[in-house]
Amino acid sequence: MTQVLSSQMRLRVASAVVLAVSFSLPTCAQSPEKPLDRALTEFFDADNLERRVSATKSILALDSDFETLRSKLRSGRIYTENAPTGRFEESRKGRDGLWHRYVVLVPDDYDHEKAYSVCFYLHGGVNRTQPWGKGGNWWRHFDRFDNAEQISVFPAAWTGAPWWQRSQIENLEAILNRVKRSYHVDENRVYLFGVSDGAAGVYYHAFKAPTIWAGFFAFIGHPAVLANPATGVDAEMFLSNLANKPLYVVSGEEDRLYPSARVAPFIDEFRKVGTEVDFRVVPGGHNTRWWSQEAAAIEEFMALHSREPLPDELTWETERIDGFERFHWLVIEALAPGGGISHPSHLFPHSGRSGRISLARNGNRIEVDSIGVERYRLLLSLEQFDFEAPIQVVENGVIRFADKVQPNREVLLRWAAIDDDRTMLFGAELAFGGDIEVSEQAPR
Repeated sequence: MTQVLSSQMRLRVASAVVLAVSFSLPTCAQSPEKPLDRALTEFFDADNLERRVSATKSILALDSDFETLRSKLRSGRIYTENAPTGRFEESRKGRDGLWHRYVVLVPDDYDHEKAYSVCFYLHGGVNRTQPWGKGGNWWRHFDRFDNAEQISVFPAAWTGAPWWQRSQIENLEAILNRVKRSYHVDENRVYLFGVSDGAAGVYYHAFKAPTIWAGFFAFIGHPAVLANPATGVDAEMFLSNLANKPLYVVSGEEDRLYPSARVAPFIDEFRKVGTEVDFRVVPGGHNTRWWSQEAAAIEEFMALHSREPLPDELTWETERIDGFERFHWLVIEALAPGGGISHPSHLFPHSGRSGRISLARNGNRIEVDSIGVERYRLLLSLEQFDFEAPIQVVENGVIRFADKVQPNREVLLRWAAIDDDRTMLFGAELAFGGDIEVSEQAPR
């Protein structure tokens, strides 16, 4: 049950009652009459992946045509006019059995017809041995974000669930999907902020799970935290992955923990692999007293960087396929046996093999550069490809596929259930590796 956090909230008494069921509200303003609309309402209202997948069975049974389904999925939910606003606390049970608390701030003047950006803020000091209790003030200045023109989310971390664990990737994605169920979110304007240990968490998610994020903001932290074996980081960091999304980094010149002079060499290495980094050195130590002076620049950076849901170029490297295998429309499904490190780095330790794929789309032609990958899958969207014409896939100079693909309702709904994203819908998929035969040499 949701608990209101502050007696200073500018909410009417009636609104506080509504908050208790905020994330249980149906998203549709009225009950649809058509069977397909009823089935889609069940799909949109499902509160976890398993229920969304189950709801797809009812949709498929109706035998609606592909384009009708795609159009309705692109339109998305119908949001209620009276969604609760203000500040409130929620919790959810993760797949690991841990309960994760978080705070949500929704502008008092929230308009259900407007798509809002969402900003997640990761706090520092994750060496706390117990989860935050109800009403815990793990962010000291919630009022800094009151009535901002965005929806703000403040998750919690502790030693049992630090920011650099797969469980927190699952947690942040699940929280975002919860917010989407009740509020009109712009899927391409979702940003991740972090302070101190939270900044290390920002780097971790940029390295290992950047698909849902439009940009990353790391304040008074150090990426070297992820290179320390004592930190207990889940998985390995690959520099090439940072080239996919922009970074905004603020570092204190006299920071007693992470002075800017020690952070700068890492920023230089990030830029060498093509990462866009706005690196800001501010006077002062390990604090955020500069935040108000940086606010305009932060807002400008956000305005200039919305997410491209279907990028024409991307690179992804991983050493594991148990939650770190996907980036946008690429899924690495198996690493080559005996493969080596494809992108060694002196900044982050690597203990074994990894695989990397770089994709570049030009019309219906996909150029694939791969190393250390045995099997992978490409997810194809009608927003990117012309399904009426042949699609050609060329891997390391060899044609792997050259034919038309057919729109597939099951593929569309399966990935829609996984992503819950109106702007990232896939109508077909191509799998490579295993028993798939290689075709002729591609023309140069």
